[in-house]
This record gives sequence, structure tokens and C-alpha cells, in this order.
Amino acid sequence: MSKSSKVATVATKEKKYPTEKLLKSRHLQGYQRDFAKVILVEPEYSISEAKEALDAALK
Repeated sequence: MSKSSKVATVATKEKKYPTEKLLKSRHLQGYQRDFAKVILVEPEYSISEAKEALDAALK
């Protein structure tokens, strides 16, 4: 199995949470909630997906 397919497999196994729950969680407390709410438009994200989306949009 190649390295990229291992990464894809790990990413798909991550648990996803409702966006509203993530916005209130301690995992995203370092981000301003108002900005995060506008950036995270999908109904569910894993913690790492949410952080990646926020980091990419806020750079």
C-alpha cells in the first residue's frame, strides 16, 4: 500500500462531528467562532478537517 493511500484511509476513518458541536468544542477554541461559522459550511467535519479548513481560510 502506498503512503498516499494510507493517509486517505486514515482520513476516512476519522470520526465526524456536527459543525455546531465543533464550533463550541475546546478543539476549535483558538479560532474566533464568528469567522469559523462562516468558513465551516458543511454539516459535519472531523476535527482535523475543520482545523485545516480554518487554517487555509485564515492565512
